[in-house]
Amino acid sequence: MVEILVKASSLVLIVALGYGIKRLGWVKASDFGIFSKIVLRVTLPCALATSFNDYDIVPALFFLVVIGFVVNIGQQVVGYWLNRRNGPAGKAFGVFHSGTYNIGAFSMPYISGFMGAPAMVHTAMFDVGNSLASAGVGYGWGMSMVDRTKKTSVVSFLRIVFSSPIFVTYLFLVALRLARLTLPGPVLVFTSTVGAANPFLAMLMIGIGLEVRLRRSKLRRAAKYLAMRYTFGIVLALGVWFALPMAHDIKIVLVMLLFAPVASMVVGFSEEASLDVETSAFITSVSILVAIVAMPTILLTLG
Repeated sequence: MVEILVKASSLVLIVALGYGIKRLGWVKASDFGIFSKIVLRVTLPCALATSFNDYDIVPALFFLVVIGFVVNIGQQVVGYWLNRRNGPAGKAFGVFHSGTYNIGAFSMPYISGFMGAPAMVHTAMFDVGNSLASAGVGYGWGMSMVDRTKKTSVVSFLRIVFSSPIFVTYLFLVALRLARLTLPGPVLVFTSTVGAANPFLAMLMIGIGLEVRLRRSKLRRAAKYLAMRYTFGIVLALGVWFALPMAHDIKIVLVMLLFAPVASMVVGFSEEASLDVETSAFITSVSILVAIVAMPTILLTLG
C-alpha cells in the first residue's frame, strides 16, 4: 500500500511540475503538441516493445479488444441518443465525448508505474478495441453529421485508424509475439533505455496541457458529460468485477481503464468539426484530474 501511494504521489508531482513550468513561462500550452509527438511516436512505442518482448499473447487476451470496442460504441450510442434533439453539432459532440479513453499518453505510463509490464500488455489489448471505436467509428460517425462531404467508408476508416502510430505499434508487436519472435538484444537495450523515459515525459506532458478554467455558462454542459461518463464507469466496473470470468489482475486493469481520461484527440476532433473546443478541453482536463485520484484508489481497494 505504501509503495502504491509513493508511486502515485510521484506521478502526481510530475503532472504538477509540468503545470508549474507552464505557469512560470518555461513552456507554453502550445508546446503540448511537441511533447505529445515525442511520447506517442518515440518513448511509448519503445516502452511497449520492451514490455511485449517476453510476454505470451494467448487467445483469451483478444477478449480485451472486444471489451474495448463494445464499451466505446455503447457509450457513443447513448451520447448520440441523449442529444437526438440538439441538431447535428450536438449529436456529434455527444458521440465524440462519450466513451473514448486516453490510453497511450496517460493510462499506459500510469498503470505501468504501478503494475509493470504484464499490465501494459493487457492495457494495450484493450486499447486496440478502444482505438478502432474512437479514432475510427466515433470520428467517422461524428464528422459525417457535421460535414456531409465526409461520409464514412471502409477506406477512410482504415486510413484514420492506421494513422495512429500507437495502433500500428500494437499490431506489429502482437503479430511478433503470435509468431513467437523476439527483438534482438541490442534493439532491446535501446527500447528499454528510451522507454524508461516514457512515464516522466507523459506525465509532464499532461501537466503542460492541463486546463481547468471554463466560463460559467458552459459548466452545466460539461457536468452532464462528466456525470454520464462516471455513471457508465461505475456500472461497467461492477459488471467487470462481478460478472467476467477473468484473472484477478486483468480485472483490476480493466476497472482502472474505465476511469481513464477522455482521449486528448477528442479536442482535435471538436476543433476540426467546429464544435465547442473550450468545453471539450475542460472535460478532458477534469477527467485527467479524476483519473489521477481514481486509478490508484482502485488499485489500493481491489489489489
